Amino acid sequence: MSYNLAMTRTIDLSDLPEPLAAAIESMLSTYRAKAQLPSRVRPTPPIGWLKGKWELPDTFFEPLPEDVLDLFDGKDHTDGKGGGAA
Repeated sequence: MSYNLAMTRTIDLSDLPEPLAAAIESMLSTYRAKAQLPSRVRPTPPIGWLKGKWELPDTFFEPLPEDVLDLFDGKDHTDGKGGGAA
C-alpha cells in the first residue's frame, strides 16, 4: 500500500517490516478520521457588533500620569528612590 504524504512524497509501506507498516497505517487512519471532525473555531463576529453596547470614557484619550509612563520606561517608584527593579 502507498501513501502520498503532504502531496510531496509517496511512501510504499510494503517495503517496511509488517509491525511498522501496521503502526503507520493505524496512525494515518486515526489522522484521517480526526481531520474530518468539524472545526470548533468560533466564527468571527461582524464588524460593529458592539456598537452602542460599550463606550470609551472621556478620560481614555487624556495623557497618562507620569508615574504610569515611568513604569513603561522600566522605572519603579515603589521604593521611593525612583530606581528600577533589580
